[in-house]
Amino acid sequence: MMQEYSADEPEPLLSEWTLDLLNNRSELADWVDGFGSPLHVVFPDQANKNYLNWRNELRTVYGDCQIQFALKACKSASLLRAFALAGAGADVSSAHEMTSAFMNLVPVERISMTGPAKSDYEISLCIRHGVAIHVDCIEELKRILPVADTVGGIGRLFLRARPISEHGSRFGMTEDQLVACLQLLEETKVERIGVSFHINDYQVQTRAEQLRFCIAFLRRLCAKCLTPGGIDIGGGYPMRYLQRFDPVAYGSGVHWGSVAKPGNYPYAPELAGAHHAAAVIQAALADPSDRDFLRRHRLPILLQPGRSLLDQCGISAFDVIDVKDLGERRFGVVLDGMSFSLSETWFGADFVPAPAVVWREKRAVPRHNARYFLVGRSCLESDVIRWRGLAVEGGIAPGDLVVFTNTAGYQMDSNESSFHQIPLPKKIAAVRRPCGWKISADEARQRGIAHQ
Repeated sequence: MMQEYSADEPEPLLSEWTLDLLNNRSELADWVDGFGSPLHVVFPDQANKNYLNWRNELRTVYGDCQIQFALKACKSASLLRAFALAGAGADVSSAHEMTSAFMNLVPVERISMTGPAKSDYEISLCIRHGVAIHVDCIEELKRILPVADTVGGIGRLFLRARPISEHGSRFGMTEDQLVACLQLLEETKVERIGVSFHINDYQVQTRAEQLRFCIAFLRRLCAKCLTPGGIDIGGGYPMRYLQRFDPVAYGSGVHWGSVAKPGNYPYAPELAGAHHAAAVIQAALADPSDRDFLRRHRLPILLQPGRSLLDQCGISAFDVIDVKDLGERRFGVVLDGMSFSLSETWFGADFVPAPAVVWREKRAVPRHNARYFLVGRSCLESDVIRWRGLAVEGGIAPGDLVVFTNTAGYQMDSNESSFHQIPLPKKIAAVRRPCGWKISADEARQRGIAHQ
């Protein structure tokens, strides 16, 4: 049985598959008992569905939009493979992520190396395998070109522009630096040269303005008789976790140490995911001549969503070890896990959506007006998994499960650690079948293709 959300808690949006698991407490509990706590469960079928929704939405505003999953958002082989089989590419930032993309069936022509600090080895790896390289600065380009000369040139190169709205950013290049790069590239064999950017805010107009800047830059590139290769508009599209969210109300609740940590993420944005990305492209291409330029040169617009492409793709279940009475109707719920496995704490904030409490047994005596603080099992005072006290009418008892939903995007493994030499949490892939759930270890497979 799943505890109902209290009226003052931010109630998360839940997919059909998540609801099914939460309501079937014995199955989820058996998985935690078998694989350990915390246990991360991912849904490859949801990943497939999400990619198709993104692709179809983007096609309504521009015909050649290419979606590359940002691997940094989740280290799940099953989800990466599901995206690849559906047609997605991969946004990688290290040789290790590139290897993961290869092992999980992403074709080389759909991989981009976007990391801002690439080693000479990683540069060589990209050039020899034909992976698109995103150049963060002119100094990096000067390292890349001699390597390219030894193998006969470069296939695809993207010059990263510093956002107009982020003058103080340490990433990307100013307009003058971009032009200086073109002067170097005029003397080098590069098949296609594109331009890219990544913006940290969630404003449609900010991104649209940057995209228009990139189109203008590619026009200058063409004037130098260089071949344009497209525009990469990055990721960072907001995801909707909640139907509505009031940060002030959240901050006024009862918090551990009387410190409210609601964070800055827009948990209930008006535009989210593919709709947000489509709005950016639609606004940027309002001038028909810009759209005609892209079409005439057959230039793709690349997007690299991470979190928003992972919407509803996973949950994280923690077993309850103990419930400590702290006095004044305050209880410390010690979970079999640590705050490292819910990475919003990395940003000094709560993961706002309320977790579900799945009872092992029915409750005889509810604890009214109590507040439960979810803490980790480590020796650190700061190992607090949820700073805001949770109101649970039926109470929480040892052996119950506390389940955080929609955690695939950055939450479940971005900040994971084997502190105290405790092994990293297990991750399993779950697929709903007519006869029940099919589960398997989340790992790259060399024998056949799983889950499809």
